[in-house]
Amino acid sequence: MGYLFKVIRSGVQKPAGLVEIPFLGAKVGELSSWNLQRRGDQDPEASLYDLHAVFSFVSEALWNDDEYQKTILLNLSPSKQYRVLQESGMRTVLSERVLLMEGVTIHDTRR
Repeated sequence: MGYLFKVIRSGVQKPAGLVEIPFLGAKVGELSSWNLQRRGDQDPEASLYDLHAVFSFVSEALWNDDEYQKTILLNLSPSKQYRVLQESGMRTVLSERVLLMEGVTIHDTRR
């Protein structure tokens, strides 16, 4: 059985998302828009998405600092926020202000 949504897009909520380093209390960047595209339908990657996002601003120094764990939060509406987790071994690319993260899952922050 296929999934209902192949693509999920950011709404009108601003910012559309945030990247933070909780240990430092530092904001790495704000997302102006994002979309999640499902990787498959019935194969082993059916539960994974690819995240395509555009930053309104990003600190590349903090983003590139591998010493600190980053938290990515996507705002779907004023009352719905999701945390992004990436499967190990998947690719992440930041080019200027455009982000691609392959093989991610999303988790409701209220749980």
